Amino acid sequence: MARRKQKKEINITLLVISLIIILAIYIFNRLNFIRPILWFVALIFISIFIKKYSKLTAMETLYALFILFFVSIVLDGIIVTVFKRIPAYTYNVVSSDKVNIYYSPGLRVWQCNKESYKDLLVDQFYNNGYMCSANDISTIESNSFLNSVIENFDEYHNKYVKVYGKISKKNSQKSIEMRPYIESEVKVNGYVEFSNSVVLKIFFEKNENILDEYDVYDDITVLGLVKNMEGSSGNYIVYMDEAKILGTADLNDFSISVTTEKKCSNKKLLISNEKTDVYSYCLSEIFVSANGTTNELIDMFSSNKITEKDLYKDSEKVEKDDNGNRIYRMNNYSVLVCNSSYSKDIIIGRDKLKFNDVECTKRVEEQ
Repeated sequence: MARRKQKKEINITLLVISLIIILAIYIFNRLNFIRPILWFVALIFISIFIKKYSKLTAMETLYALFILFFVSIVLDGIIVTVFKRIPAYTYNVVSSDKVNIYYSPGLRVWQCNKESYKDLLVDQFYNNGYMCSANDISTIESNSFLNSVIENFDEYHNKYVKVYGKISKKNSQKSIEMRPYIESEVKVNGYVEFSNSVVLKIFFEKNENILDEYDVYDDITVLGLVKNMEGSSGNYIVYMDEAKILGTADLNDFSISVTTEKKCSNKKLLISNEKTDVYSYCLSEIFVSANGTTNELIDMFSSNKITEKDLYKDSEKVEKDDNGNRIYRMNNYSVLVCNSSYSKDIIIGRDKLKFNDVECTKRVEEQ
């Protein structure tokens, strides 16, 4: 009787010890190979306790141990998510200068400051891309990264990298490509000459609607995970996953330059939509300069980098006629905005444009 009581006390002690071990694993919130071992030891103690009190066979106890192991992984995930702890079942760690990323089954934890285990970020089922501040990662130019692709791949493999360069190919809103490039004598629309030997294929975690504002040759900054590389004999493809675009393609500071026709012809339609028709009149060329590049106005419209109102938002003077039309005077050109009650025309013309130089097209009534 005394021996049976002693065994019972030992089994209860094992159960208490196992619970203390599990508690200690999360009190000491550090990555350590001992943590999963301690978890497993605790599971063995619990399985012994179950065997003694449920009269399971050895095979049934082993089966129960596997179930407990699965439950422990789920419990680990719950504790990590709720209490923001380092997962005990960490199977991989991605590290950069300031950031550690701990991978465990079904989630990963971002430690944005290696010196602190506070304010951890939990990404369930890897739904998010880079979660820490992008300022913590230095920017690499695409030419620098791709011209030494083998060395850089070895250095940045399985790490998050911030790359600045030009788009060489656009594949809907899910992916883009970058290639090494050299400057061209053609300076319009950001044109450069791309290399065909090396390409960085960038895949976004989710559809990037903002890509509608970008075109080939546009400068862009992306942040993503350098995943793998394939190729040989000087031809290589590097794959970047979980990417996101940093910043936008919107222009805050730009200038417009025009070239006047020697003899004015009819107005030319540049862009048309439900609300507005934008024309040029008596101008042979219209260029937009921003961020060190020069683009044709029609390309800036098509990629939504600027809108019709951007043409005259900083006007120096506004004139109005009896029909409600307005002319906005800029430094080297003018913009005629027709009365929207009967016309949807906006006409950009020479600096001395007059109301009677060009006619506003009457709005077509919708049936």
